[in-house]
Amino acid sequence: MIQMGIMAGWASPTVERLKEPGSSVLLNKDQASWVASLLNLGRFFGGILGPVATHYLGSKRSILVTMFPIAIGWLIIMLTDTYVEWLYASRFISGLGVGMTFGSFPLYLGEVSLPQIRGALISLAIVGSPIGQVIASVCGVYLHISTAATAYFGLTILLIWLFFWLPESPYYYVRMKNPERAKKSIKWYRSGKGVEEEYQAIEKFVAQNSSTSFGEKLKALNEPSIRKATLQIVGLFVLMQLSGVNDIMFFMETILKQAQVNTLVSPAIFVIYVNVFCIFASIISIFLIDNCGRRILLMISSTGTSISMAALMYHFFSLDMSVTKAYLQWLPLAAIVLFMASYFVGLMPVPSTILSETLPANMKCIVSSIAMLIGSTFAFLTTKAYEPIVAVLGEAYLFMIFAAFSIVVIPYTLLSIRETKGKSLQEIQDDFMKN
Repeated sequence: MIQMGIMAGWASPTVERLKEPGSSVLLNKDQASWVASLLNLGRFFGGILGPVATHYLGSKRSILVTMFPIAIGWLIIMLTDTYVEWLYASRFISGLGVGMTFGSFPLYLGEVSLPQIRGALISLAIVGSPIGQVIASVCGVYLHISTAATAYFGLTILLIWLFFWLPESPYYYVRMKNPERAKKSIKWYRSGKGVEEEYQAIEKFVAQNSSTSFGEKLKALNEPSIRKATLQIVGLFVLMQLSGVNDIMFFMETILKQAQVNTLVSPAIFVIYVNVFCIFASIISIFLIDNCGRRILLMISSTGTSISMAALMYHFFSLDMSVTKAYLQWLPLAAIVLFMASYFVGLMPVPSTILSETLPANMKCIVSSIAMLIGSTFAFLTTKAYEPIVAVLGEAYLFMIFAAFSIVVIPYTLLSIRETKGKSLQEIQDDFMKN
């Protein structure tokens, strides 16, 4: 997740540096939008590869495999940063790793964690994302692009070495009919406690949800419980992207410059401050997700993102009407801080948590793939459309659209999302079957 944060946070300082005269690659606005958005286009195809790899290799091995396209992406920038086409290739290949990661890591954490801490564990992992954004924003301001890429490449190699030693999920070994390895995995993840009881529970869970063919899985999508869970997850992943998070993350410095924030704080430095603040917001979500529950966090998060987008809309409308600039400089700063904090408290961790919880073992990969494909499509479209929409409509109307989509999360959560706090995977599935 630190790597995910680095790739998301890389665009905001780096693209602005590459648009300045004298940069190694002088980007125009169209090229800048492609450099920012190609990560999400690659993520679309990674969304296909990740769940497929999880099914055949296991969730842990799949996460290990995702590190290789990420490493290649940084290696390309290390070796050449003077041609925009190489930047396109790097971002697209890195996006493959992003898509594969989001298609496998929630499944892995869902399978190896205890029900009481499952949400907290996923939230803990997601803390890595804002940490990565801080690293990217600092390195993007103070280091040359190839030097920063070398540091990111080194972190990727370290991650490959560390992750190599983790055991595979016991669910994978049970599916592969290898009870001895499954029990060893349970023993490692549970410190030797309750091995036989958990093995029997996993064996029952996998047996109830075993499917032998891809066709059977496609047919299972029409079962009422599976269809409800799938629509719930897909809806959440779409609303995540339509909240405007990609535009804020990838173009934060650009937005601040267009908002004429220049006296209170430097936009480049403020990006660093915001990303540091997001770490604390992510830490708060660790304690809240298994205490408050998924539904409450989603509604709190949506309220915050909606207010922040409305504030940005008001700010740019005010600028269009020639309101005194100094009077308004605090507003976009506060709005962006509120947006990022709200997003990392709920909209970031909760959809991945629900994805890991609400599906039978045999359906997780295919539904995860569907969610990743649709979510990454909307992520790419919202990022690539930023510059064209701003050119045609202006920033105010763009943020109005995002505010409208953000507020939709509240009724969607009330009507569609079921609380899964503290329940085992079997209990959650039984609940869906009853309803």
